[in-house]
Amino acid sequence: MRPFSLSLGGLVGLAGFLTTPRPWPTEPALSLAVGTFVVVLAWAAVEQVPDALDRAVEARAHWLVGGFGVLPAVAVLAPVLGGRTPDEATAIRALVFAAAAVITVVAGTAHYGALLLRREQIDARITAVESRWRMVVLRVAASIAPLYVLSLAVGDVFSTGSAVGSLLGILIGTALTGTDEYELVALDDHLLFRQGDSRGAAAVPWRRLRSVTVDGDTLRVVRGLPYPTVYVADLSGVEDRQAVLEAFRSYPALH
Repeated sequence: MRPFSLSLGGLVGLAGFLTTPRPWPTEPALSLAVGTFVVVLAWAAVEQVPDALDRAVEARAHWLVGGFGVLPAVAVLAPVLGGRTPDEATAIRALVFAAAAVITVVAGTAHYGALLLRREQIDARITAVESRWRMVVLRVAASIAPLYVLSLAVGDVFSTGSAVGSLLGILIGTALTGTDEYELVALDDHLLFRQGDSRGAAAVPWRRLRSVTVDGDTLRVVRGLPYPTVYVADLSGVEDRQAVLEAFRSYPALH
């Protein structure tokens, strides 16, 4: 089972579920049953054409899917800028669908990384940790932004209390879990960021990285938008240190 094909099936099923007539849903059990059936049907259909799915991901079609998925939410919330209040039920449906579309984009991005990992030559692998303070900032932003957007639709969701609560929860969670470790995989045209034993990876072209520097035994990789963070690797215990240095020091030549 591939997460991207499953997320596509889920997006199609969710679209059918969310378009049931008002009041939403008219028949909860029936709507859920039909939505689940559509999810399985769409997922099974996509799984029958794996090569076509791979080609679509290589063409970045998952970004197109994400863009279309977010458009309804933009259209529904646009009147807020003019001081008008959108229909609450419609706004919630659009936001739920947009969230599912974002998940599909994330799954498609991971699938693209997995394709590169399978097809391109690997020049070097190294374990790095993400900057803790940047990780906290990104998690806080990812937590507060949905609350703020939801408050535009239904009101009274975003407040100072909710923001402080999110911050405290993230700080406690970070303190308990520690820093996140990533495997950085240097390919010819991309650097992959792979966490744990996940099959996929985030693939970033070398030219889109803000900087890659080596200072003594410390390798520092700085990513830009949409995920601006820093990864630091200790090279002192690396077996094939020279291969790592050659792979990562070639970065400036790509500009």
